[in-house]
Amino acid sequence: MSKVKGFLLMGVPLIFFLQPEAKAQAPTPPMHPLCKSCHAPQPNTMMGFLDQISYKNRVILLDVGTHKELVKFSENVKLSGLKDLDEIRMYRGRGFTIVYEEKKGEKHASAINRFDVMKIIPKEDVLTKKDVENLLTSGKKVLVLDSRPPHVYQENHIPNAKNLPAPAFEKVAPKVLPEDKETIIVFYDIGGCLSPINYLQTKARGYQNVKLYLAGLPDWVQTNPTTTTTDFLNKALQEKIGYVLVDLRDKEKLKDGFIPTAVSVPFKELSKASKLFPEKETAFIIVYSDNLEEAKKGAQLIHSWGYKKTAYLPIPFEEWAKRGLPVDKGTPGTKIVFVPKPKPGTISVEEFQKIIKAIPKDVLIIDVRTPDEFKAGHIKGALNIPVEILSEKAQELPKDKRILIYCETGIRAEMGYTALKNLGINSQYLDARVKFENGKIDIQEN
Repeated sequence: MSKVKGFLLMGVPLIFFLQPEAKAQAPTPPMHPLCKSCHAPQPNTMMGFLDQISYKNRVILLDVGTHKELVKFSENVKLSGLKDLDEIRMYRGRGFTIVYEEKKGEKHASAINRFDVMKIIPKEDVLTKKDVENLLTSGKKVLVLDSRPPHVYQENHIPNAKNLPAPAFEKVAPKVLPEDKETIIVFYDIGGCLSPINYLQTKARGYQNVKLYLAGLPDWVQTNPTTTTTDFLNKALQEKIGYVLVDLRDKEKLKDGFIPTAVSVPFKELSKASKLFPEKETAFIIVYSDNLEEAKKGAQLIHSWGYKKTAYLPIPFEEWAKRGLPVDKGTPGTKIVFVPKPKPGTISVEEFQKIIKAIPKDVLIIDVRTPDEFKAGHIKGALNIPVEILSEKAQELPKDKRILIYCETGIRAEMGYTALKNLGINSQYLDARVKFENGKIDIQEN
């Protein structure tokens, strides 16, 4: 007999652990660690979060936590929680179950199901950004909880939010949830199923005022800066993660030292300094000061210039130094330079453009678009292997060449990179938009 542990919430049974008796089983299908906290593994069924989908090549890339899985699908695939195939693209980052069959080492979807936990959450418990902003200034007892994993929470989060990662709910909840069960609790993530899961588990513990900010961080940063942490900034210093660090203190205070890599832009001069900042509005900008209100206002001003990923350090410089964190002496720079850290597996646009001018003999460039797209225009010397058959053709690829993959937008190129990586084959992909017009190639970095 299988052992089932569960509970009732609003009349709906929620099963959180299913432990079948030990017996010989087939290899466990790919399953995201978060999904394991609520679902039992099923044969030939993978669970994770939608990363990308290509309708032209009919492939889905599913993030299962430890890696990404490439799955083929046909127009006849069974759907659940979706109106049609076209609707899938609307749910990037959301939870999906894919039932599949193995054919020659490739996975082919027979059914695609979107998780829809929202069906059992009352509409009045789902908040808008304005609702959250009003709550935070209402004077009421409000606890905002970030449901994402610790490493992404530490990078940036809604100011004053605490971290209750959904995969570690049972372990972390007793330390984070308040004793007063009338406290207003607001969960958020990036629009996935992490916060709804935390919502349900918190309601099951008897908390009366649990709310859900479903649009989450992507919605918040459209109009508001965020907060970073000393842990993240210290790690960024050590690992040289791409960011811009701005010291807003007056210049005379810099004699006490400053955080390494910081650029000095005094707060009183900031309103006229927008031209000093990077052209790329995707740059991650962190500010700090000796005055938290000044840091908040500075972050808000920079954010208003279009830098959606702007955060402030929630402690003054003096506290940073007291904690024994890195401090430089001397004179900080005044010129802002942003060098983004490349995504794993990518090749820079500059290097790719240089290579395609005269492709070296030890380089193989693969175009993973459809044959029709390839015929309409392609890089001279590239080999066309549509992404849906790349795994099948992988063993035919030369082992003594550097493999570079491109497509139209970078999405299918990443899928191809993932497919080869899962087979133990090294490659790189171009994360950029590639257009062919009048015999010319236009490449624009994403």
